[in-house]
Amino acid sequence: MEKKHKILLIKTGAFGDIVLCSFSINATSHIYPDADIYILTSKQYAEIYEDCDIIKNILVLPSGKNIFRFIRFVKQIQKMQFQTIVDLQGNLKTNLYGFLFHGKERIGLYKKLFGKIFLTKSVKKQYGLNPVESQKFFWEKTTGIKIKGNLQIWISKEKKEQFLSFLKKYHLAPHRYVVFHPSASSEWETKKWPDEYWGTLGNFFLKKNLPVVLIGDKNSVIVNEKIKKLINGKTTNLAGKTNFFTLALVIQYSKICITTDSGPMHVAAASGTNTIAIFGPTNPSRHAVDGVKFVKSTIACSPCYKKKCVQHSCMKSITPETIIDLIMVENP
Repeated sequence: MEKKHKILLIKTGAFGDIVLCSFSINATSHIYPDADIYILTSKQYAEIYEDCDIIKNILVLPSGKNIFRFIRFVKQIQKMQFQTIVDLQGNLKTNLYGFLFHGKERIGLYKKLFGKIFLTKSVKKQYGLNPVESQKFFWEKTTGIKIKGNLQIWISKEKKEQFLSFLKKYHLAPHRYVVFHPSASSEWETKKWPDEYWGTLGNFFLKKNLPVVLIGDKNSVIVNEKIKKLINGKTTNLAGKTNFFTLALVIQYSKICITTDSGPMHVAAASGTNTIAIFGPTNPSRHAVDGVKFVKSTIACSPCYKKKCVQHSCMKSITPETIIDLIMVENP
């Protein structure tokens, strides 16, 4: 009996990119419909693919710098005898992984020219395309096939049923609340929109009888509480209280999600949620996928891609009224 074709996808981070990798997971299943597909990722992101029926098994990259543990892991992967390894991360480390894992066919992105030598078929990382367009470009270059594909978050029926109880606990009804994500990763302080602007926006929605749900990780608790105090009505702070699936469903069941350029923006996009993203120091053409509406700063220094700034002029230049006007055009 002929061995089943085994494919290993490599995608180790970051959070939003892991979510958007659903496009390539779906693409792989179309290109190789009879193959067993595995994925290698970092421990903190493994749960994202937990309910994916396309993935046969999730392999977790060892954490830390224990070289002996890593060597044991490499040997385990070698024994699995993957015919095709697809490096969707595209850094020097992951380029090397495919070579060490003894994949016969090693397809992948590369950033540094040195990484290209570890691949049998390679595509240089593109920085002028949004995350989905860059994946389309990769698959077209490596297979010759134009991939339509789709974004997706795989969530079991049981988790969705449990989530309805979660909403009831906070006295929220499906599609009768709005989600705000005011934070960004800790090093990107320039992506943060002023607290008082979030407060103004929250009060606008409360006048429309739409309570506000503030999301974020445990590092967002304090800033969310500050914003909550600026909103004169029902506001729920879920920062640090959600796992990936609860976060995804909070966004999916909302009426609209308003967010900074961050991971939850990508979760909203993959969920098909009505989304408005706020861009100051970064370029929406590189980070916002199709379907995400956005407002961006028009001042001369934007986008600068600086993670720190004394003035924060770009984010301050985007007023709450700009977003309200966009909402009113679509929902007068």
